[in-house]
Amino acid sequence: MKRLHLAVLAALVVAYGLGPMATQILTPAVPFVHRDFGIPMAAAQALISLSFLTIAAMTLVYGPLSDRFGRRPVVLAGTALFCVGSIVAAFAPGAETLILGRMLQAAGSAAGLALTRTIIHDVYGREASGQVLSYLTTAMIFVPMLSPMAGGLLLDHVGWRAIFGVCTAFGVIALSLLALRLPETSRERRPDLGLRQTAGSFGALLRDPAYLGPALFFGCVMAAIFATQAAIPYLLVEVLGRSATEYGAWFAVLCACYVAGNYVGGRWGRRIGPARLIFLSGAGCLAAALGGLAAAGMLAWSPALLFVPGTVLYFSGAVAIAPVQAEAVAAQPRCAGSASGLMSAMQMLTGAVVVQAMGFAHDGTPYPMFAAVTGCSVVALLAMLHARAARRRAAVAGAAAA
Repeated sequence: MKRLHLAVLAALVVAYGLGPMATQILTPAVPFVHRDFGIPMAAAQALISLSFLTIAAMTLVYGPLSDRFGRRPVVLAGTALFCVGSIVAAFAPGAETLILGRMLQAAGSAAGLALTRTIIHDVYGREASGQVLSYLTTAMIFVPMLSPMAGGLLLDHVGWRAIFGVCTAFGVIALSLLALRLPETSRERRPDLGLRQTAGSFGALLRDPAYLGPALFFGCVMAAIFATQAAIPYLLVEVLGRSATEYGAWFAVLCACYVAGNYVGGRWGRRIGPARLIFLSGAGCLAAALGGLAAAGMLAWSPALLFVPGTVLYFSGAVAIAPVQAEAVAAQPRCAGSASGLMSAMQMLTGAVVVQAMGFAHDGTPYPMFAAVTGCSVVALLAMLHARAARRRAAVAGAAAA
């Protein structure tokens, strides 16, 4: 199989975008759920953080299942579960049922998140998959890019339940496209991949610096982005008194910066080199966080104070997102599905911890958000430095043995 048909790539864009879309379109609704159900803000924030934990758990399942049974049936089953969860949430009579529906929705969306990059790797291999993922991610981002704006309009004019109706519609579209167009891309099945073998493959991946460094970098940079997505709606709507629609418009600017970063990474990544590109990405994220902390202490709080550092963060983070994923998935090709699933799990687990920690640390200021982004950026850079040092030690040992 030389390449994927354009219709298949479109189906993958929709499948991959279901999880981010559901999160982004729901994020501005968290303060409204907090008001309507009369629950604490930390409990309302669980709509986001618990979904991250659910995705983290389910990607650990989908990756090995796809290595054993193939990519196509696993993606179809997950997308169908997304549709079921969206319907449950839309008609939820209380906060508990709403959270349950959201978790089912998240569990289903994890299939597309975990396996899209695996399918790309199956078809294009290590050399070309980074560039393909970069361009594909640029297309994927338009779904979550428009989601907060759509969510804001629905919140201001219809209500938060309509958000889950939109999610159901997109889920049905994705399921139909996948069922009609997605071929099976796995060339090698692993019928021996049981629970013990799966745990062993995860352990081997976590002990491999060539995998762990890029996977941790990816998880921490995405957690930094999640931190802004969780904190800014509350700060903008509740603290600064702006509308949900305005949040959506500002967020579209952030997503445009993310698209630009992906394009730059895909266009210039090979010329600059993956290692240098990833380091520059982490340094840019750290600069955005420290600049935001400094500005919050010196300037009057405004939407620009929240979003200007965000533009730097989104651009810088996006520059290395595709190459760092390609590096991680290619570390152990025979376990590509498990590698992709574990990376998604690490991403969502890190995001859940960061988002929920901010929920508890919430004090009506931007300081917890910028502190979280700073911490994530530092860990991301340290992870890649550790991986680079381990690679050098292995090269020296190999040369000495030869």
